Amino acid sequence: MSTRTTFEDRLLDELKKEIGRHERKASVRPLFAPRRIAVVAAACAAAWLGTVAVPGSPADSTAFAVEPRDDGSIMLTVKAQTISVGAQRELRTKVSAWGIHVTIDLLAPGHVCERSKVTPLVGVDQQGNRVPIIPLKAGWDVALRPGNVLAFENTRGASRPRAVEVYKTRAEAEPCVPVKVTLPDD
Repeated sequence: MSTRTTFEDRLLDELKKEIGRHERKASVRPLFAPRRIAVVAAACAAAWLGTVAVPGSPADSTAFAVEPRDDGSIMLTVKAQTISVGAQRELRTKVSAWGIHVTIDLLAPGHVCERSKVTPLVGVDQQGNRVPIIPLKAGWDVALRPGNVLAFENTRGASRPRAVEVYKTRAEAEPCVPVKVTLPDD
């Protein structure tokens, strides 16, 4: 736990001092006076805004962790399986310093990258028609080395990537060619 004082801590201390000064001066008043409610609401709004907008506030991602290792590689641990496209972009910025390239592909629903080699499952839609269901690939804790390529395949509107591929070099990383997933003929 950090001992560094944050904006919220300083704001809370100031509010406590201010309330203490006013309570000594004031006679007995109702606890939920409109003025007190307004002060507390303003303080809460200021604290929330401070955590969102103040530069230098803690910005570590809750979606992933990147840890350098002694052998020159880095260990990528995905904490939340729903790593958003924004978190993927943040990861790209972070690992580029180690010489790791990240591609982020955003595809229309029902499409995958040709390199994925997907065998769709058969589902039924609301009208009773057979439709392809695209399975998700898992397996997220990976060791990455300089020169590796991490490829995210996302479906527009989904909260997590459909697949994540790791390639040893850029030469091995095939570009994403979107293909529509169709059901196999019976």
